[in-house]
Amino acid sequence: MGGRVFLCSMIILGVSAGCEKAEPRQERIEIAAEARSCVEGEACGVVETSCESQGCECGVAVNEKFLLEYQQLLAECRGQNEIAVCDFQCPTPFAKCFNGACVLTDQPVELFKRGRSLRESCESTGGRYVGCPECPPNARCKSCTPCECPTSHRWTKKGCRRVVRTEPRDILVEVRPPKIRMAQPLKARVHNESKRTIWLKTLCGTPFYRARKKQDQWETAYQLVPKRKCKTSAVEVPAGKGRPFVVKTLSNLSAPSGELTEPGTYRFELTYTDGSESFRHYDTVYSAEFDAVSKRSRK
Repeated sequence: MGGRVFLCSMIILGVSAGCEKAEPRQERIEIAAEARSCVEGEACGVVETSCESQGCECGVAVNEKFLLEYQQLLAECRGQNEIAVCDFQCPTPFAKCFNGACVLTDQPVELFKRGRSLRESCESTGGRYVGCPECPPNARCKSCTPCECPTSHRWTKKGCRRVVRTEPRDILVEVRPPKIRMAQPLKARVHNESKRTIWLKTLCGTPFYRARKKQDQWETAYQLVPKRKCKTSAVEVPAGKGRPFVVKTLSNLSAPSGELTEPGTYRFELTYTDGSESFRHYDTVYSAEFDAVSKRSRK
């Protein structure tokens, strides 16, 4: 140590022999262009380039096959014995292959398909974008839930698509007579004028287990109150066919508050599907209006 001080002290006296000039410390690693090139289907990763950083900067997107090599270079220039794994905290922490190059993006690589973001696909097809939970850095996140489909939709090859394709206007529900007494049975018929078979959701054998009363709007919903336990099932109505039903009395319907049906204008609400009897994907259709009166007028 003393000899080194002696040699360097000679610089002050004008003698430079024996005192080597220290090289400047490397600030960052350089990423070669070929390490950033990729073809469609190849995975990309993110590597930090700063040798002085103690945290996790955004870094640079590189082809996954070069990722370990550059992580080792980064560790060496930082004077680290082991490769540090970073959880990048920045607006664009993920990498994907786009137009022949690995680029940074704010969405996980799993959320891209054929160059298009699944966020766009999801929102354009009626789904709700959810995003991806935190995953291990430099690893594929297998628990991503990019899109959540409504109950009337299903994931298909084209994205989140509506499954019930039959329009409600193609299903007609007539009731007769249009004016009945409260205790009088009501006859109804469901006409399937679509080109697809449909299934009606039934409770206690009737699809008319829910009615809505017209006040200022169709606000109050009345539900069937079974006197005994009975199962929920499905009734098939083929395309171009109809099926009759009889609703015994409106007195078996009540509001959630416990309020029983009273005279007024009503319509029935039917639940149907044209995709599956499970009713995981369904739609609703309403019957024609009818008036329930306390007693039939003689006029």
